[in-house]
Amino acid sequence: MQVLKGPQGTLFGRNTTGGAILFVPKRPTNDLDGFFNFRIGEYERRDVEFAVGGVIVPDKVMLRFAGQFLNREGFTKNLFNDSRTDAEDTKSFRVSLLLTPSERFENYTLFEYTSIEEAGSGASIGGFTATNPVFSASTPTQPPLLPQLTAALAAQQARGPRIIDVDFPLSNGFKSRGVLNSTTLDMTDDISLKNIFSYRWYQMETNYDIDGTDLPILNVSNPFQGNWITQRTEEIQLRGNFDIVDVVAGYYDERNKSPAGSVGFDTVQYVQLPPIPGLLPAGYLGPIRAFVISGGSLNTSKAFYGEANLRPLDGLTLTAGIRRTKDFRSTSTEGTKILIPGIPFPLPAGAPSANEATFNATTWNLAALYEFTPDLNAYATVRRGYKSGGFNSTALNPADQFFRPETVTDYEIGIKSKWGSGDWAIRANLDFFYDDYKDIQRFVNLNTIPASTVTRNAAAGNIKGVDVDLAVAAGSIFSIDLKYTYLDAEYDEYIDPGLGDLSNSRFPNSPKHQLNVTPRVSIPTSDEIGKISIQSNIYYQSLIAFDPVNRPNGNPVAALSVPGATAPGYTRIDLRADWHDIMDTSLSAAIFVKNITDKTYIVGGNNQLPTQFGTVAYLYGEPQMFGVEFRFDF
Repeated sequence: MQVLKGPQGTLFGRNTTGGAILFVPKRPTNDLDGFFNFRIGEYERRDVEFAVGGVIVPDKVMLRFAGQFLNREGFTKNLFNDSRTDAEDTKSFRVSLLLTPSERFENYTLFEYTSIEEAGSGASIGGFTATNPVFSASTPTQPPLLPQLTAALAAQQARGPRIIDVDFPLSNGFKSRGVLNSTTLDMTDDISLKNIFSYRWYQMETNYDIDGTDLPILNVSNPFQGNWITQRTEEIQLRGNFDIVDVVAGYYDERNKSPAGSVGFDTVQYVQLPPIPGLLPAGYLGPIRAFVISGGSLNTSKAFYGEANLRPLDGLTLTAGIRRTKDFRSTSTEGTKILIPGIPFPLPAGAPSANEATFNATTWNLAALYEFTPDLNAYATVRRGYKSGGFNSTALNPADQFFRPETVTDYEIGIKSKWGSGDWAIRANLDFFYDDYKDIQRFVNLNTIPASTVTRNAAAGNIKGVDVDLAVAAGSIFSIDLKYTYLDAEYDEYIDPGLGDLSNSRFPNSPKHQLNVTPRVSIPTSDEIGKISIQSNIYYQSLIAFDPVNRPNGNPVAALSVPGATAPGYTRIDLRADWHDIMDTSLSAAIFVKNITDKTYIVGGNNQLPTQFGTVAYLYGEPQMFGVEFRFDF
């Protein structure tokens, strides 16, 4: 795994505004090798992971097969149907084939299959807006919701977050199959040409109870569709290494297509409707069904990019890169429709839409790095990132259907160092950064009937911060890693058309402090016994905002959002003991405890407090879990 910080796009692949994480699976080799890993634990955990690979034709044809089965019972019980949520059920397989018919030619093909069929996330109610007029309304056949909500919240608080009572079937599903092919030709010792092609079919399903109760207030279903969503990428790269200059130039082409006729945003919503002549002479109070039929979508991204590294002096490297991206976005729907009990046909709630647009952007990267010694260097970087604009296809207000691209200019300076004395070894990295954002994209829940959520642009903002990465090894017995990030994020200006000036709000999903400490003790033993170690992972995160409207600004609607917009900080501690190469064999074992203090902490939320649905529900992290693991390598 490789972690890249800051905006990316001048070296390979897609453009990003906030870094990238690259997962590179192990490739087959001439050696027959592999492993088998078995894990059991609390909540009926049963995990199996394996891989085997080796040579078919020496130095010419190599094959590797890997698989993973992750199974765990849910740690949240749903009283409504006596089921378990927050479970894990994942199956994945990967086959890789490496062909090297000559020293200068290589073809690598990867086939993958993934299936996730889980019981969904068990959100539970955390509060509601008591002054919401919908909750107090009643009819001769529909009693008011307020007493029922009050009782539901009190019961949930008494039970705690591990036992919920929600009326909507929960599920989380994902099916994927795909192929990736990479062909590399070394035309000379200094110049290589690479082509990367991928094609993927996938489907997704998500069903969740947004209000977190057994009442039909707001439930959302995005079911599996009959047709598959497809993604195709094609990329060609030319690389050259010429004494003091390294260069790469490439072309990237991506195409994503979603079929027409799929059902999206299929919801149950509790609403109060005014009279409709000839249909609802007395109005209506109660649950309705609202849904959208997609007319299909087509998204493409095409880009030329290039980057060069120049080493004019010993120790000095200058980098310059540029990318020109052209994104096309096209989407259509048949409009939002609602089904009201007593009316045998759906009523239109939003007009059909068909939108398309092209977005062009030039992004770049400038950097300088100087190596004072092989163990000490300093660097400075400035780069521009871009995220495409697009459409809110389910927006009821035409003014909300379009959102603009987001851009960021990232400035960084830092130092990377290693030094040691005797048995001590230290690695210390320090990075200061400043990100200047324009047209920030924010996801907002709107107070509309039926419900709607849209992406809107905030005007501008910035993030100032520090990354600290410290690793200390005191001989072969004790080591400790420390990673700390400080973020100071603020808006320069954020004016929402309905909620007013939100410039004082916190950035969502941007905790001010994050700390990860990993101490490790290795117990001295002989090779005949094996290698024994104990490791802890201590993670701290400060308060975090889930909703963009999270501080009072004088607007009464915005004030309703604030109580459900944030979650407090928490500390989580994991512990693991490993015994590798037991008695000088290929067998290893481990025992682990996740969340050893059984800390209850919030990891997500859905805040509908300022809308007509008037609730907030929270998702909680994993409880304490024990387990053991066995691994055999060959």
